[in-house]
Amino acid sequence: MPLTSRIKVILTAVLLIPLAASPLIAQNDAIKGMVTDTAGVALAGVSIFIPSSSSGTVSDENGLFSIPLMADEPQYSVVFSFVGYKTDTISITKAESTHPLKVTLKSEIIEIGGVEINAGRTDNITSISVPVVAGMVIPSVSGGIEAAITTLPGVSSFSELSSSYAVRGGSYDENLVYINDVEVYRPYLIRSGQQEGLSRINPDLTALISFSPGGFSAAYGDRMSSVLDITYREPETFEASASLSLITSSVHAGARSRNNKFYFIAGARYRTNALILSSLDLSGQYSPHFADVQAMAGYNPGGNARITILLWGSSNRYTFMPESRTTTFGTTQDAFKLYAWFDGGERDRYDCGGGDVTLSLLHNNGVSSKIILSGYRALENENFDIWGAYNLTALDKTEGSENNPDSLINAGVGSWLSHARNSLHTSMVSLSYKGFAAAGPTRFEWGLTARHRSHDIDVNEWLRVDSAGYTVGTSDDELSLTSFNDHSSEVNSTIAEAYLINRSSFSLAGMICELNAGIRAAYDTYNSETLLSPRISVSMPLSRRLSAHVSAGAYHQPPGGREMMLETKDESLVLKAQRSMHIIAGLHYDFVAWERPFRFTAEAYGKFFNRLVPYTVDNVRLIYYGGNIAEGYSAGLDLRVNGEFVQGVESWFSLSFMKSEMKIPSYNTGWFPSPFDQRLNFSIFFQDYLPGHPDFRANINIAFGTGIPTSPPGRNQWDVWFRMPPYRRVDIGFSKVLISSDRKRQGSVLKELVAGIEVFNLADMRNTISYTWIRTVKNSEGKSLEYAVPNYLTSRSLNLKLSARF
Repeated sequence: MPLTSRIKVILTAVLLIPLAASPLIAQNDAIKGMVTDTAGVALAGVSIFIPSSSSGTVSDENGLFSIPLMADEPQYSVVFSFVGYKTDTISITKAESTHPLKVTLKSEIIEIGGVEINAGRTDNITSISVPVVAGMVIPSVSGGIEAAITTLPGVSSFSELSSSYAVRGGSYDENLVYINDVEVYRPYLIRSGQQEGLSRINPDLTALISFSPGGFSAAYGDRMSSVLDITYREPETFEASASLSLITSSVHAGARSRNNKFYFIAGARYRTNALILSSLDLSGQYSPHFADVQAMAGYNPGGNARITILLWGSSNRYTFMPESRTTTFGTTQDAFKLYAWFDGGERDRYDCGGGDVTLSLLHNNGVSSKIILSGYRALENENFDIWGAYNLTALDKTEGSENNPDSLINAGVGSWLSHARNSLHTSMVSLSYKGFAAAGPTRFEWGLTARHRSHDIDVNEWLRVDSAGYTVGTSDDELSLTSFNDHSSEVNSTIAEAYLINRSSFSLAGMICELNAGIRAAYDTYNSETLLSPRISVSMPLSRRLSAHVSAGAYHQPPGGREMMLETKDESLVLKAQRSMHIIAGLHYDFVAWERPFRFTAEAYGKFFNRLVPYTVDNVRLIYYGGNIAEGYSAGLDLRVNGEFVQGVESWFSLSFMKSEMKIPSYNTGWFPSPFDQRLNFSIFFQDYLPGHPDFRANINIAFGTGIPTSPPGRNQWDVWFRMPPYRRVDIGFSKVLISSDRKRQGSVLKELVAGIEVFNLADMRNTISYTWIRTVKNSEGKSLEYAVPNYLTSRSLNLKLSARF
């Protein structure tokens, strides 16, 4: 039996044996409620136990719980315990159990070495809990939750204009994003960060952020890299905010009815990055306009049912009329300047919208469930016709020369013409059922999903580069278009998914360990393929401050949107799922410094791939080719220290080492670097304030990453490649609290007013996102030259902000 088959059999047995051995719960009475911390944040994984009946459960990701009453007693003692919090015991009568409880746990005071500290709540086995405030205050051009995610270990961003990120050598398309248990999809036709609009995640509405860079549970779908799980907030009372800036402005409001049966929260945003784009080398008339609206409402009609509705829509318009470009590049010994002028323009349109309805049920026998109906529709159109002419000159860098720093010789002249009429219409309808049950210390989760998707793809684009009157193509023997892609297809398929998970605690050498074992199955009518993905994670305490965890599992990725647009002459090609195996081992060490709590995390991982669809990267666009012909691996080490470097606010330092390679056996290639093979990545998110004046605040975002590989057009990425320069950037933000809740005027509805300024790219470093390749025809000596002209990202710029909370 192959090793992978044995692993699947073993993990399936681990999952099903406890299920078969557990007693069925048949009682009709239960104690239900919700567990939060003192800030009102829901606590997941809290142990809830009734000693008299030995029945117990744990709270779910929303802090909700339901524990059956196994014995008929006049009064019950219910014990709530969670690492980092004080254990609480509540006495409740059977009559009182008909009303949902709201339990608040307080942070535990732990004495280590004679120092008393407040312990914070721990992460899940494979997930990192990110403070919501980080996504709201982090200084970043793209802003939002994703900007905070890119500061975590193993996560890389290569453009401040985009919210896309790569995790542990994977591509942008390998990351899952969920909002309230519903998967979120990104636009597929985006080719540059300046076209990208608002992220789907609205920070004003967000309550919880959980991120896993790998080894995540079978409850999450089929992608090969990571999962970002977002939970939107349910308002407790009336709340509202408004924020104005030169880039992004937003408003939001929420309220709850007096009888607590109904709540409503909504937010709207508008973004224009024209100010930032004006710092690019390519000048012209930029007109980007991005807007979205999201609204969520919940209703509890009484009893054990709750209905939640989330609706959203976005409109993104990007218009650009290029005028000229001046780029200086090279070294002090070999410097060049490209000057180009343009005619024509680009008009892009990305509209999408959707919604979901969730019915949540707390059953009388300790079982809870959710039924989710969701829909999504996106219309993407990309249109441009741009003609340009260029003049490439060599610069005289000789000290004392009368030509310094002017042009010395003309290295080449030419022109190019680019054309595109691309469209992608996507629709998705999904129906899901999720269930949760507890039997003593064991918890079970299961789910079923049926999803229908439709992709209508029409791609027609070409590029003609002319040098000295000759059109330069990919062949040295003939003159043709430099590149050409004409592809149309329509994909309709239905996907069925199911998962089963066993979460339990067990004792090993006197230590209480946590187990998460599950299996996921999926079937796609597009390729008639059945996928089985067993996954397991175990965490164990090694001492009072040190814990370890290991994870392993299969993570398969069925073909989605962008892979369907791969360039191929074989119209009969049907893609199979890309497959990966994750093996992860890590440590958490909690310690005290400056009388404040800190955590050090180290995680080593190996990811092994087969049936990969190889791709190249152009700016933020992925270009797939060839089909399921590649295999590869990623291996690395992620390190992170987080804690209160400044009292009362959390900051962190992240450091990652990685190597990622692939090969294509059918092409007889050796190992070559994967497109996102970034060997070293270092990032800092730091929050500070003036001592004695916490109303003066500063937030710093620092990123450094070594260069990723790239290849000239028309060359195989395994034959000719080089690395881009490192990505280096420092963004900093300053703010002043003008009005706070303790200083507001009597009778004023304004709770807080904050003014701020952000400096992007403080050191004005020039980062390269891609290259414009200029190739000359053969000269009289039969030689042809190619020049890689870097496309730089944004330079230093300022942003002003004013935010108010009501």
